[in-house]
Amino acid sequence: MESYLLLLHMKDERPNLSPEEMQAITAKYKAWGQKLGAQGRIAGGEKLADEAGRKMIGKGAELRISDGPFTETKDVIGGFFIVKAESYDEAVELCRDCPHLEYGNGIEVRRIDVV
Repeated sequence: MESYLLLLHMKDERPNLSPEEMQAITAKYKAWGQKLGAQGRIAGGEKLADEAGRKMIGKGAELRISDGPFTETKDVIGGFFIVKAESYDEAVELCRDCPHLEYGNGIEVRRIDVV
């Protein structure tokens, strides 16, 4: 089985949600992760902090560090999962019922190349 990184892309349009609504959404993600865990398919995952982080470009004296990353579109990465699957097709199938898709967000599926 291979490992696949699921990057959770989010629209940068976050609705104002009550604490109860946020808890309900979080519970959906947790249940989805637990379901995959019970199948031996989940290898990890986390929500990323809401702050922008840092972006590094270059090397040595040319290294530039800035706040970011910022994208040209209103798309940000809100978190990730690592899943185990036999193929891209199977990794995509594992994502079909991910709650992230319920909110009009996207999931980027990338195979992790072990070096």
